[in-house]
Amino acid sequence: MILWTIQPVEIWNIIQKTGVYRCNPAKSSMADLSAEAYDWLVRNMKERIGPPPEGVEYPVWAWYMQEGKHKKPDLRRERWAYGAGNESYVCIEFEITSDQVLLSDFDLWHFVLNDWYLSETEDEDDQMYAIFDTLPSDERRKFCEESWKGIFDVTKLDNEWMRRGYWVQATIWELRKEMIRDARFFVTGKYKHN
Repeated sequence: MILWTIQPVEIWNIIQKTGVYRCNPAKSSMADLSAEAYDWLVRNMKERIGPPPEGVEYPVWAWYMQEGKHKKPDLRRERWAYGAGNESYVCIEFEITSDQVLLSDFDLWHFVLNDWYLSETEDEDDQMYAIFDTLPSDERRKFCEESWKGIFDVTKLDNEWMRRGYWVQATIWELRKEMIRDARFFVTGKYKHN
């Protein structure tokens, strides 16, 4: 399976020096935003692809599909999505076996981040929230978490309520130097405010 991860050049340097990159939670700004969501994802990774290597707490994120196509990220657009601007980044293309990857829908991942119930239709949403509202508070979390498993269904779906399978992210435990096929370096853009 071919994947792409976009990282600060510092990560590229770590891989070149040590041969491996593993997420450093102390430097990961995303995990601080919603540790419960990331911990839930880690539990699912352990169940679906196996335990992490010793010392690994959080995954490395990558892209599998963008705009409904399995293709490398368009850096003309991506350069505006990373960093504060004028920073050096790298898009690393790598190959990994599918049993070492957990795919999930990028847009639906936001249901997990925001602690929302995930449903495929408006009717289902109405029915589930009616049940949700009757549950004791300690059971509501479990109820939502069960619905979140829907983020791992990356088959394309586009109805009036949900669009799924067009932006597919991948999580892996580590990125090893021997997995790398290509690297494209770029500098992030900086918006000018008038």
